[in-house]
Amino acid sequence: MFYRKFVNFLFFIISILFVNLITTLISDFIVSFMQTKHPLKATLIGMTLTVFILYPAFNKFGELSDILTARIFRAGKNAAGKFFGIIWAFIVAFSILFFCYLYLWFHVGFFDLLSMIPG
Repeated sequence: MFYRKFVNFLFFIISILFVNLITTLISDFIVSFMQTKHPLKATLIGMTLTVFILYPAFNKFGELSDILTARIFRAGKNAAGKFFGIIWAFIVAFSILFFCYLYLWFHVGFFDLLSMIPG
């Protein structure tokens, strides 16, 4: 019982981060086209596009995220056993998402991060 709840919790974390990353990228893409418009008009257009583009995208990426996360966890389970495989798969998926968010928010790539390490 504990194992299933634990896996569902890890699955939920990865799904939220993945869907949020994709919808953020789509939002940034939409907003980048509206820099030349009047702020009131751009805001109204942006809100409308958000509803009509991101809502279906969120639903679709939610399904895709569920499938992808389930495959990652299944591969981890098969590779390293039931519990450690799930932990390994979570760490891999979380690390990939971590570097995606790091680049999105701070424009720091993986190799840039290596150069920041002292020594």
